[in-house]
Amino acid sequence: MKYHVFTRNRPGDDLIHAGTVQADSDRLARIYAHRTYDEEAWEFMGVVREDNLLEVDEEPISSRGVA
Repeated sequence: MKYHVFTRNRPGDDLIHAGTVQADSDRLARIYAHRTYDEEAWEFMGVVREDNLLEVDEEPISSRGVA
């Protein structure tokens, strides 16, 4: 599975997309992300499975009948 890695330098900073990792489980994704993107002392690092990302398109949600 592909995971996107998000990091933040200091509390209150915006999250930034640091990159991606491939892993067979959430646990391994966290380990791989930490080992791959450990060049800074991040205040926060998180991973999101790519299949959990929601696409945002130009069509307004209300016109698609989605609440």
